Amino acid sequence: MKKIIPNILTLSRIFFIPFIVYFGIKRKFLILLLLTALVAFTDYLDGYFARRFQVESEFGAKLDAVCDKLLALSLLLLLFFFHHFFIYIFILETLIASFNLYTFYKTHIVQSLLIGKIKTWFIFITILLGYIDILWPKVIPIRLFIFLTLLLQFCSLIEYIENYKNNSKKKEKKLNKEYLEIVRPILENEEFLKRKSFPHHYKESVYDHVLRVSYDCYKIGKKWHLDYRALAIAGLLHDFYEKPWQTDFEKRPFFQKHGFTHAENARCNALKYFPEFMNEKIASMIKTHMFPLNKKLPKYKESWILTLVDKADSIDFLFHPLMLSQAVRKGIEKKQKKCSK
Repeated sequence: MKKIIPNILTLSRIFFIPFIVYFGIKRKFLILLLLTALVAFTDYLDGYFARRFQVESEFGAKLDAVCDKLLALSLLLLLFFFHHFFIYIFILETLIASFNLYTFYKTHIVQSLLIGKIKTWFIFITILLGYIDILWPKVIPIRLFIFLTLLLQFCSLIEYIENYKNNSKKKEKKLNKEYLEIVRPILENEEFLKRKSFPHHYKESVYDHVLRVSYDCYKIGKKWHLDYRALAIAGLLHDFYEKPWQTDFEKRPFFQKHGFTHAENARCNALKYFPEFMNEKIASMIKTHMFPLNKKLPKYKESWILTLVDKADSIDFLFHPLMLSQAVRKGIEKKQKKCSK
């Protein structure tokens, strides 16, 4: 029983969400306030009992994070209809939850930071004060608490991003020795090292990108008993094109643009600089990695793995909060320029 008590308390927060939504819709704010306080208190209790009974676990941490987010987002969504400023807390919390989900997908680690725990508690306090403000208006400076919550959320998001980046760097330093033995001549090649200066995604070079893809493919190949050597080599050389596409302003027909042609360009460069590593399979993997843009179906199982891993690692920048904020800022700037004209 000692092992399951903390998890039962955690799950109770999900159980109460439908009742919270019901009382919110019915405008039973006093009952909702008491219920919210009770549910928020379970967040303290499950952690207390987990430490007391020494039954802290990774599963419990995951469950606690999911329940906290679902409960907080439900309460914030209800509050938005009475205090419009709560929408900003809701958006930021959704963004934090999305980033943490993305981090777990990439690393299989639940990020648990002190500032994140403080932020969660402060959100619940602000939510409770928000409902008190509905019952007794102007008693509490609610906008001040909303501002402080937003500040904590923003600091938490930055801290989560920095923590993820630091963990990623540590991961790169711990590359498998067998993997390094396979690809070391490529990684030390002067021409290949030039790709460190080729921009790819947000704050990431082509070198960084292909190293991630190559190592992910290698690990999948090892796990599934496939040709992991071919996966490691093709992963490193799949974007071995001649020059950064961002600086290429030459006008070309649509189907001759970078996305359609760089796979063949990378294959030719790989044959030129690394003939000792190339064979029919690796050449085919590089050439077809942009499927469906290259039209030709990937021929080998390893080709499909490279294609899918490259796609997954290539779209991850869309979930990067800084990339998203930069895109929004640029969009606003363009709109302002149009308006000024």
